[in-house]
Amino acid sequence: MKKSLVVIVNGGGTTGAELKSLYNYLAKNDNYFVYFPALLPGSFVGTYFPKATVKHFAKFIDETIEVMNEDIFDKVYLIGYSLGAATCAALAAKCKKTTKVVLIAPIIKNPNYRKFFKGLTKSLSFSHSLSRVQKIFYKEFLIRFARIPKMHILHLQLYLIFARKYLSMITKPTLIIETLKDEMVKTKSIDKLEKMIKNEVDRYPIDSSHFLLFDRKVRNEVIEKVASYLEEEKV
Repeated sequence: MKKSLVVIVNGGGTTGAELKSLYNYLAKNDNYFVYFPALLPGSFVGTYFPKATVKHFAKFIDETIEVMNEDIFDKVYLIGYSLGAATCAALAAKCKKTTKVVLIAPIIKNPNYRKFFKGLTKSLSFSHSLSRVQKIFYKEFLIRFARIPKMHILHLQLYLIFARKYLSMITKPTLIIETLKDEMVKTKSIDKLEKMIKNEVDRYPIDSSHFLLFDRKVRNEVIEKVASYLEEEKV
């Protein structure tokens, strides 16, 4: 019996650690083969970011589509977090086997990094509401981004311009996990994205930040919502 392929694409500049709990949960399903490139040496993280150009991201997309088109898979489910949402849109547009798409805190335009850092710093200032893991991650994230050469950020912005055109090419049922306290993704961006997608959109609000999968108060809820959505029969 053929299995369904689940592709998980993490955001730019991360190690993929924020999605590991989602990967572990879905990988328990015997009907799935879960492909999470961030867990592989020299994959999306490391080779493609932060030393990345549009050419590198396009190479990643082409290589992933080769996996998606393997005959051993009958259905393909795409899950993209943050910048990975735009990548998933490109994958969905280029692979007819795509069955459903899940976009978590999707970035569809170049964020205002000044406002982002201000929001993240504000989150840290209310550290009593953060878990120990969140505090560590937030601080390291700020340090990591501060050290990234401006040219690498420019290439990231150019990639988003390249990839976001595919957002209007999503023609499969889509779940959007909308983070209501997001430091980068605002409600009007989700409104715009919902209108762009040419199929049924299930918009699921979560009272958390862009780093929701490090938020122990909502993490399990999000994971269970994603898992149940993949199992739902869509016409």
